[in-house]
Amino acid sequence: MPELFKLVQKENIGATAIVGMTKNVGKTVTFNYLVKQFERMKIIPGLVSAGYDGERFDRLTLKEKPRIYAPEGAYVATAKACFEAAEAGLEYIEEGSASTPLGGVYIGRVENAGFVELAGPGSVSGLKELTSRMFSLGAEHGLVDGAINRLASASPFLTDAVVLATGASLGPTMKDVISKTAFRRTLLETPVVNDELLHRTAQISLERGNAALIYRDGSEYCIEPIRALTPLLAGTEIINRCTRDTAALVFGGALVDKNLQEITNLLPLLPKVILRDATKLFITPEFYWRYINRGGKITVLNQINLVAVTLNPFDPGGRSYDPQQFLEHMTEALKPCPVFDLIYEAG
Repeated sequence: MPELFKLVQKENIGATAIVGMTKNVGKTVTFNYLVKQFERMKIIPGLVSAGYDGERFDRLTLKEKPRIYAPEGAYVATAKACFEAAEAGLEYIEEGSASTPLGGVYIGRVENAGFVELAGPGSVSGLKELTSRMFSLGAEHGLVDGAINRLASASPFLTDAVVLATGASLGPTMKDVISKTAFRRTLLETPVVNDELLHRTAQISLERGNAALIYRDGSEYCIEPIRALTPLLAGTEIINRCTRDTAALVFGGALVDKNLQEITNLLPLLPKVILRDATKLFITPEFYWRYINRGGKITVLNQINLVAVTLNPFDPGGRSYDPQQFLEHMTEALKPCPVFDLIYEAG
């Protein structure tokens, strides 16, 4: 059994997200590879997308972009317009409650194998509803098509594993591509809070609101909510209320550079930031490493399971790398995370 397929078939992995770092990095190639492995092993997949790429042809090469292969027996959740235009023969089952710019989302079963375009909701809750429904209908493994600007697909609430696709189109040099991929890997693998009491306290605080400061009170922790309308507007309030007893800032929204800069300025009074999961991280290497190198720590309540990275050494814009060299350098930079070039290794 191929190694990448083994990684997504481990015990307790029910749904996998395939996330692309940018366009033309082989996300759809990876997605179709896994679909065909499921078909070969007679495992019924449920297929859905976080949003919609919306491009039939590549803007640079004008070549048709790869579509999603849907094998016989698979379940598909996609927007009405895509459902009706599918090359594959789809048996309509029902319409989900989620909507897209292309209409409501239809759930169907593949009667005749063929290609489909996947267009789904961008929200975690919408995607969760669709994957759960496909499981109840008979799907045995969920595959969620995503992109780096649609990180909802990687949420641990939705999927149990993530495969990250990267490639030559990500940057001007191999060194740059590897650096950007390694940093994304670092963010995706942000560690879980290892203090059980702090973890439980942070979970309670997020259930009450978007942001809070957690203070240590002897052997216990106490919660003080941040009253700003959103976490992005809470900077001044956080600054004014940090003390030496502050254990962590619990942040319910997206963490961006501006927030992290303010938090860095509070070190060592604010040593830790706790997020729901790593899909909430929208920060650049400069701000991230400045905070980490000054003693700060970012942790999550729910950790993402990054099982592998796949590579595309070719860029439609003309830039390409030697496949073997690219694979070797990326493998060295990302170890022990498994790295695959599905086309090169198959040849």
